[in-house]
Amino acid sequence: MEKALNNLGLKIPPLAQWLLIGVLMWLLARGFGADTSYSAFWSLLVILVLVAGVAVVALSVLTLYLAKTTIDPRYPHKTVRLITQGIYGYSRNPVYLGLLVMLLAWNLYLDSLYATPGLPLFVATITLLQIIPEERILTRQFGVSYQSYCRTVRRWL
Repeated sequence: MEKALNNLGLKIPPLAQWLLIGVLMWLLARGFGADTSYSAFWSLLVILVLVAGVAVVALSVLTLYLAKTTIDPRYPHKTVRLITQGIYGYSRNPVYLGLLVMLLAWNLYLDSLYATPGLPLFVATITLLQIIPEERILTRQFGVSYQSYCRTVRRWL
């Protein structure tokens, strides 16, 4: 199993994982039923959570862009500098955190407990297939600096 996961590492782009899990959540919600009668409060909550997730992703990507380092998660070996400030001072993976928050908004929108397992499934798949392989590469690239960063900033939040 571990060998299979290692072979899949960095092969399924994070956005593809996010979309697949979003579709799975939708299928579960529709297959097992969902109550989609929203109150104004519920609708506002969905929008606020979605905006928060989009903002976290946008800020994270903008930070990488301004630092002139790679934004493409398929090629972590192209990272030219370790970013530890700003949003990266709170989460080592704020883009994935933002995607998770957007899935939370989707889960709220679907209004179905049956879709909820998609959230920990996303955390597990993105951790195993993307984050851990990225961490191995960044440890080789930045050594002690990256290890120190990992000790002071959590993987998710």
